[in-house]
Amino acid sequence: MRNLPHLSYLEAFEASARHLSFTRAAEELKCTQAAISQRVRALEQFFARPLFHRLRNGLELTEVGTAYLPGISEALDRAEAATQGLMGARAQTSLTVSAPLSFTTLWLARHLGSFSAAHPEIEIRLNSTIWTDPNVELADLSILVLDPSQQMPAAVRLGQERLTLLCDPATAGKAGAKPDSHWFNAARLIHVQGRVQLLDQWAKSRKIAIAPKLAPIKADNAAAALELAACSGGIAATLSTYAAAYLQSGRLVAPFGLGDALAIALHIVPNPQRRPSRSAALFIAWLSQAFSSSQET
Repeated sequence: MRNLPHLSYLEAFEASARHLSFTRAAEELKCTQAAISQRVRALEQFFARPLFHRLRNGLELTEVGTAYLPGISEALDRAEAATQGLMGARAQTSLTVSAPLSFTTLWLARHLGSFSAAHPEIEIRLNSTIWTDPNVELADLSILVLDPSQQMPAAVRLGQERLTLLCDPATAGKAGAKPDSHWFNAARLIHVQGRVQLLDQWAKSRKIAIAPKLAPIKADNAAAALELAACSGGIAATLSTYAAAYLQSGRLVAPFGLGDALAIALHIVPNPQRRPSRSAALFIAWLSQAFSSSQET
């Protein structure tokens, strides 16, 4: 059995010696200044010799403390290196996912915990995008909204999207059984700018001419548009996946149901420039299953 003082005593001594301050050592080790002082005092009692001179403006190592410090610093450094080496052997892996800000905010944030619980060794790095990702080549996987004409290698389609019109409950209360142009144009219209103009598409499918009485609001992502509608009132159109959280909470209403099926859909796309990893395969399998389950509820 080794005749050694408690590790916490050694850590307190080494940190205090580096900073020549019990206060700064306490900040580093996330404990109180009194705790550091007690641990150093216990170490001094172990040796029956003082390790520091307590001065008015700080600490000063004694000859014994000066002689003891290099060996303890080296021992702690070696212990840390061995610990980090073992953690590396357990292969904590990082996985970078590029995804639209709206998908990250409105769907992924609500479900990602189940993946992390099942695979705690995988570090997830999220790159939230608006329209495009300038650093997409750094991602292992990308979440993209694609239409059938856009063929991408190994892309996995995530469910069926519907074109859902959402509005705040007060606006919904003024709607009739069927959408009409008077109700539509009397409300604040909130457009999501981008490749696909969903609000225009919805209005066209209902043969409604867009002629708003109020100046519209234009947002660069669906998450912002829906939050605007929920907080300030108004009408927005979005993918049914993005609508789900608001419908469940009741903050927004779909007065005419989830809407017509869309040709566009969310896809998960592996980076063709990167070798497929086990982490990426696990994430794709999880996302496909979790997405399917969320659409069934």
